[in-house]
Amino acid sequence: MENMSSKMSYTEPGVRLSINLRERCRMHDLNEALDDLRNVIPYAHGGSVRKLSKIATMLLAKNHIIMQAKAIEELSVLVSQLKKKKSSESSESAECVNKESSSPKSSLSSEESSNSDNY
Repeated sequence: MENMSSKMSYTEPGVRLSINLRERCRMHDLNEALDDLRNVIPYAHGGSVRKLSKIATMLLAKNHIIMQAKAIEELSVLVSQLKKKKSSESSESAECVNKESSSPKSSLSSEESSNSDNY
């Protein structure tokens, strides 16, 4: 115990004040960052609503991020499914166009052959 008190007596008051000031600034920065986070995460704002605690803010932000990540994943799956569907439809329509373009030629040639037989 005596050893600790002797160490404390060697600490200059200016050093302790500097450490305290640095800690106050750190806490002010942390609280400001949490206030900014509270402003962007969706929850009820207003005078009648109590400000979220630090831990509640962090948990709400975490859950919001997880929810957004799941939504992005679901949309990504949906987009890939729509792209597959569109590519299969476009290949089917291309096949139909190819069949239609070859089909009139054959009917036209049969008409020409029947017309030539009549003359």
